Amino acid sequence: MSDGDLSSRVKRILSEQLYGVLTTVNDAGEPHSSIVAFVSADDTRTLVFVTPRNTRKYRYALDRPRVALFIDDRRDRSEELMQVTGIEARGAVEPLSPESCGLYRELYLAKYPAMREFMDAPGSAIMRIAVERYDVVDRFQHVMVLRPGENTGGEVDDE
Repeated sequence: MSDGDLSSRVKRILSEQLYGVLTTVNDAGEPHSSIVAFVSADDTRTLVFVTPRNTRKYRYALDRPRVALFIDDRRDRSEELMQVTGIEARGAVEPLSPESCGLYRELYLAKYPAMREFMDAPGSAIMRIAVERYDVVDRFQHVMVLRPGENTGGEVDDE
């Protein structure tokens, strides 16, 4: 698969899927996973989600900003296992200030208009993941890597 095809596939899945599983790390170095509603921006270089500040995921993200967000296109049919694509986006996460979140806010609300009240709540934080790489898995074990903004995608060893 060419870099352009892989990039198009990642963009399509990110735009179609509503939820992903965010993994942060707690004080003991153990993973903590949470479902988040996300939007892709900046030609896949950025993923944005909203979370209340009084959550573990927010606290863990502030303390250890290296995170992963897993998104897939499964339909829960066992006969389609070989057709499922899973994407792990890895990068650093940070909360955005109200002054710097304008475009991301608009993109998020375009995808999730019913979440305006949640997003605008005083206790909510708009979080930005600066994506460094996407590991894309299809055919159950076939792994490809895409680095946003670079032309270095390609196949890597099956994991």
